[in-house]
Amino acid sequence: MSRIVELRDAAGLEITTRSGALVVIAEDGRVDIEVDGLQERAKRRQIWRERGRLHIRSGSGSNALTVKCPPGTDIGAGSDSGRVELRGDFGDVKLKSSSSTISVESARSAEAKTRDGKIDIARIHGRASAGTISGAIEVDQARSARAATVSGKIKMRRVVGSAEAMSVSGNIDIKSEGAGDISAATVSGAIKVRIPEHRAPEIKCHRKSGSLDVDCTEGNDLRITVATVSGAIKVGTH
Repeated sequence: MSRIVELRDAAGLEITTRSGALVVIAEDGRVDIEVDGLQERAKRRQIWRERGRLHIRSGSGSNALTVKCPPGTDIGAGSDSGRVELRGDFGDVKLKSSSSTISVESARSAEAKTRDGKIDIARIHGRASAGTISGAIEVDQARSARAATVSGKIKMRRVVGSAEAMSVSGNIDIKSEGAGDISAATVSGAIKVRIPEHRAPEIKCHRKSGSLDVDCTEGNDLRITVATVSGAIKVGTH
């Protein structure tokens, strides 16, 4: 069932699903909200306004839910077991999933948390924050980024400013533009940090075992702090 709803004065969307997938699409030129996948005979209300937000609830079934909204919309979304996927350019987004993947194409800022799934964040104009227990975390582009996982790897392909990554048994790979401090810590995983050739960092390394490879000019342009118990550490340029 598809429904069209006026956004009116709502500051953003709050969306909750049970076991079905959630796909939110920011469409150019759209000024209203289109919802597809709601139950036809739901016993509880599925769309309502509360505290300046438009709330959408899928119900108790496992049907996939698709929501189309204007670009730049703020999104808060949660799923018990289905994947959460945001396509297009959004405002500030906060996403949760108990046991599935989360992906964000583009947003002003993003905060994503899941227990067992992978988190994939493409382009964030501001700060990206991600946390998971056993899934991998990937951030393509962000102004600043923070990521934490227990057993998954962390990869940041381009962070302009500060970057912070923590993992117990996963590898950490950070590529920075050198405009902010970098912190990376793991117990048994390897750590790789890359910065531009023209940046000279202050480097602090803490390790018990594992190789150490530093291939850049040291100075005080930024601070790089890395720590591992048994993994290799490599700090260099790109």
